[in-house]
Amino acid sequence: MKVTYIYHSGFSVELGQCVLLFDYYKGELPEWEKGKPVYVFVSHKHQDHFSRKIFDLAQKYENVHFYLGSDIKLNEKYLERNGIPAAMKEKMTRVAKNGVLEENGLWIKSLRSTDEGVAFLVRAEGKLIYHAGDLNWWHWEGEPSPFNENMERDYKKEIDSVSGYAVDIAFVPLDPRLEGAFGRGMDYFLQKVEAKYVFPMHMWEEYGIIRRYKETEAGKKYQERIADISQAGQEFELWNI
Repeated sequence: MKVTYIYHSGFSVELGQCVLLFDYYKGELPEWEKGKPVYVFVSHKHQDHFSRKIFDLAQKYENVHFYLGSDIKLNEKYLERNGIPAAMKEKMTRVAKNGVLEENGLWIKSLRSTDEGVAFLVRAEGKLIYHAGDLNWWHWEGEPSPFNENMERDYKKEIDSVSGYAVDIAFVPLDPRLEGAFGRGMDYFLQKVEAKYVFPMHMWEEYGIIRRYKETEAGKKYQERIADISQAGQEFELWNI
C-alpha cells in the first residue's frame, strides 16, 4: 500500500487493485496504473478540499468514480456552465450524512462534519480507511462558550459512532490556527478509535506542528503511529498494513 501526501488534506491511497483519492484541490498527483479504478472522494465544497480539476481525471483514467459530500450539488446547469460533460453525472455519487452505501466493491460510511459536508470511512480490498474532511473539534478562542461546547459535543458524538472499528489508516486534522486547542480532535480520535497509522492533515504547511503534537502528554502515547510529514508529494510505503 502506498500513501501519498499531495497537499493540505489531499492524499492518495494506492492499493493492489484500485486507487482512492481524498480531498484533492491542488498539488502534483502521482501517476497510477492506467488499468486501476480511481475512486475520488470529496468531503465538502470548501475551496481547500475541492476543485473542479478532479473531473479531468476521467480523461486520463478509464474507470473513475466520484463520491461527493452532501453539500456539493452539481446539477446539469452547473456542469454545463463549467464545461463538464453531462455524462459525468453517471460517474458521481452523492454521499448523504450519516449513511452507508456499497458499490464498486467499496463499503462507505459517512459521518456528519462539524463544519461542512461529511467525513468518510471506506473499506476497500479489506483495508479500512478514515478521512475526516473538516470533521474536527474546532475550539476557537474568542467564540462564545456555547459554540465551543456544542462543537465538543458534536465532534465526540461522531467519533464515538466509529469507536468500534479497527482502522488501518486515518487522516485527521491537526490545525495550528486552533492555538492551544490544536490537538484536541486528534487526542479524542486516538483515544476512541483503534488506528494503525495516522496522517495529520489540514496543517497549512506548518509541518512542525506534528513534532509539537508528539511532544504533548497525549501525543507521546501514540507517536509511533503518527506519520512525519514534511513536504508535499511525500510518499509512504506501508508494508505492514
